[in-house]
Amino acid sequence: MDQYEEGYDKKEIEVLVCDPIVKKDGLKNYVVYTLKGQDQDGNFEVVRRFNEFDCFRTTLQIRWPGCYIPPLPIKKPVGNMDQKFIDERMHYLNLFMIKMATINHLWYSDECKLFIRGNGDIEKQLIAFQKPTHRDIIYKYETVFKDFSGKEINDQLLTKIQNFSLFLRRIQPQLETFQQQAKLLVQSRVQCQDNMNLLLDYLMPEYEKNCLTEYVVNPENKLVFVQHNAELYQQYRAANEKSSIDNFALSIKIETRDIDAIIEAIQCKEKYEQIKQNYLSKLCSLSNEKKDIENGKTTLKSLFNSNKEEFIQKTQQQIDNVQIEIEQLTNLCDIITVIIGYYILPKYKQEKEKNYYSLLKQMAQHQVQKAQAERNYWLDLDKNQMFLEVLN
Repeated sequence: MDQYEEGYDKKEIEVLVCDPIVKKDGLKNYVVYTLKGQDQDGNFEVVRRFNEFDCFRTTLQIRWPGCYIPPLPIKKPVGNMDQKFIDERMHYLNLFMIKMATINHLWYSDECKLFIRGNGDIEKQLIAFQKPTHRDIIYKYETVFKDFSGKEINDQLLTKIQNFSLFLRRIQPQLETFQQQAKLLVQSRVQCQDNMNLLLDYLMPEYEKNCLTEYVVNPENKLVFVQHNAELYQQYRAANEKSSIDNFALSIKIETRDIDAIIEAIQCKEKYEQIKQNYLSKLCSLSNEKKDIENGKTTLKSLFNSNKEEFIQKTQQQIDNVQIEIEQLTNLCDIITVIIGYYILPKYKQEKEKNYYSLLKQMAQHQVQKAQAERNYWLDLDKNQMFLEVLN
């Protein structure tokens, strides 16, 4: 839990990305999406391009390092004006904002307030946000994540983070394989349903009209597919428009991007740890250099400095500055470790478990509805009076 949850109720956040419109900018076309909703600060409705969504997320990565930032869909330089692609991108942008609404410290941040309510050149205004110093980040995180203050950082926690990072990297190629297999299954399912539609919409009616009419008496009363229950047939068609396979394929695609976002957070922690190691090496070098000068040794730098005391004083100032950086980086690494270990990973695992069982429930419900619609349609045909008259 973060401090924003004390003053804001997540349940009151509503957000929707909708109504994509293709616009022209000289020789290029681009798409804008309506972003609207409401939160504790009131209603909002703005129009945003994908590039602005992308800039918004990049700004969050810079100003909230080590935090999970929901993923965006991958950029597509070619074919991004196809209606199918536009609709799919809108779905992912909507999912991005819905996930943002579940992370209150991001939703009520200055960056998000600008994005959902700002006017003018949003990209320029987002980029204008000053890159935070280590001290700025520490102060913000100590305020936002104060409930985690004093949490222990031990070998068990570090191992948990490392092992989970290795796990995510290990399953990435597996998920990519699953994604490709699910894509093929969706294509196969669509083809199968298209074949069935062709049978019921064209082949069977045409057979009755062109062939059966020669074999039967009073053919106008014996054309099954002319007289079948249109309402039941439409329900049958509607139930087969989508499949539980489609939902599974979509969930795998989303999880693949989600894993990238979690790894980004962990890599940020690793980046700060590497920067800290670089400063430690620099501190060692400066300390040795100062010691050599104090002992009367000549170094490359001291050759260009005639005043020994001034050079020692200058080197000491550099040492003091590096020690401050190391202290801040140590503090920052510890805070990010706590955020990842005690907040991000447990929440991520819990959501993945919840999402999986929710997916299974949706798939089961869809399959039941689909089976019921198919059963109702074929049962209605099976009860056709003509079958009884001819077959008995």
